[in-house]
Amino acid sequence: MARIAFCLPALPSHAAVHGVLARMLAARGHDCRMLGGEGLKPLAAHERVGFVSLGTRDPDLRGAGLIRTLRATAAATRGFVRQGPDALGRMAPDLVVADQAEPGASLAAEAAGLPRVTLASALPLDRDEAIPPPFVDWPWLAGEEGRRRNRGGWRVADALMVLQSRALAQGCRDHRLAVRQRIDDWISPDLDLRQMVSSLDFPHAPGPGARAVGPLRDGAPGAFRLDTGGRPLVFASLGTLQGGRRRLLAAIAGAADDLNVCLALAHCGGLTHAEAAALPGRAIIRDFFPQRAVLARAAACVTHAGMNTVLDCAAAQVPMLAIPLAFEQPATAARLAFHGAARVLPPRRATRAAIREALAAVLSDPSYRAALATPAAEIAAAGGVARAADLVEARLSHRAAA
Repeated sequence: MARIAFCLPALPSHAAVHGVLARMLAARGHDCRMLGGEGLKPLAAHERVGFVSLGTRDPDLRGAGLIRTLRATAAATRGFVRQGPDALGRMAPDLVVADQAEPGASLAAEAAGLPRVTLASALPLDRDEAIPPPFVDWPWLAGEEGRRRNRGGWRVADALMVLQSRALAQGCRDHRLAVRQRIDDWISPDLDLRQMVSSLDFPHAPGPGARAVGPLRDGAPGAFRLDTGGRPLVFASLGTLQGGRRRLLAAIAGAADDLNVCLALAHCGGLTHAEAAALPGRAIIRDFFPQRAVLARAAACVTHAGMNTVLDCAAAQVPMLAIPLAFEQPATAARLAFHGAARVLPPRRATRAAIREALAAVLSDPSYRAALATPAAEIAAAGGVARAADLVEARLSHRAAA
C-alpha cells in the first residue's frame, strides 16, 4: 500500500477529476488524501476523500473577472510554495499527484524531495509555438505566420501571469531549487495524465510524459428517465462557477422553448428556487442532473466549454453549442470549432435569438455529431480512470525498484 497526496486548486471540476482517481486507487488499497487550502475541504468531503489543510484560505471565484482570477491564482500558488513542503513532509506520501494548473504543488513536492506526477484536469498547459496560449480563443493557424502570432500571445500570457511567476521564482530561491517560473516548467516529464484526447486538440507535440487517458469518471453513465413529450432533449449547463448567470440562462431557456425542444437545465446551485422558476419556457430545471446519463439521450448540449462537459459530450457523440465564459474555456471552444464539433457563440452575442439560430443549426446539421466519431472512439480506447490508476501504480513500482 502506498500513501498518495493529491494537490489541487479548490475548484469543483478539478476536485471531481482527482476524486475519481483517488477513489480508484483507494479501492486498490492505497491511502489517498487531498492537500490544499481550506476551500478544498468541502470538495474533498463531497468526493469522499480524506483532506489535509495547508492552512490557507481560497477565494470564491464564482463570476470572477480576469484581474481577480489572476490575483487569486498567484495567492494560491504562494500558499503551496510556502506551506506545501512542510505539509507534505508531515504527510510523508510515497507519491504526489499535482494538478497541472497549480504549479506550486509540483514545486512543493520537489522541495520536499518527493516524486510527483501531474494531472491535467482541464486543457493541458503545453508551451508550444505551434499552438496559441490556452487562455485565448484564437483559431488554428498553421505555418510561420501562426508561430509568429502565437509567440506574441505567449509574451502577453507571461505578462498577465507575472504575479504567479514571481511566486514560483521566489519559491525556487527559498527552497534552493533551479529557478523555473513558468507554469509549463512544472509539468512532469515522467508522467503527465491528461483528460484531453488528441483528436479534440490542436495539432502539436505534447511533452514526453503526456498520457491521454480520457475523461476520469466513475463507472457507466447509468439510466435516466425523463418525459420529453416526444421532443428532442437538449442538456444545458454553465458549470459549477457560472450557474448564477440568470440573463444567459434565461436566453438559453427562451431559445429552447422557441425551438420546441425539451431543455434539461442544470444551474449547479447558482439560482434560488424563485430565480429558477422565473426562467422562461418549459425547461426542466435542477441544481444538478446525472450529466452522462442525460447526455446519453441528448440531441445537443449548450455548454460553457468546460473540459468535463466537453469530454462527456464527446464520449456520447453529442454536438455542442459552446458559450465559453472564463479560464481556458474560449481556447477549448476554439478547438471544438476547429474539429467541427460545435458552434461557438461568444457570451456578448448570446442573445435569445442568436442562441436559437445556433442551436437550431447544431440540431439539424449531422456534421456536428459526425465530427465527434473519432474523439468518441479515442476516448473509448484511452482507458479512463482504470488506465490512469495503472499508470500511477507503475510509477510507484518504478520508484520502489530504483
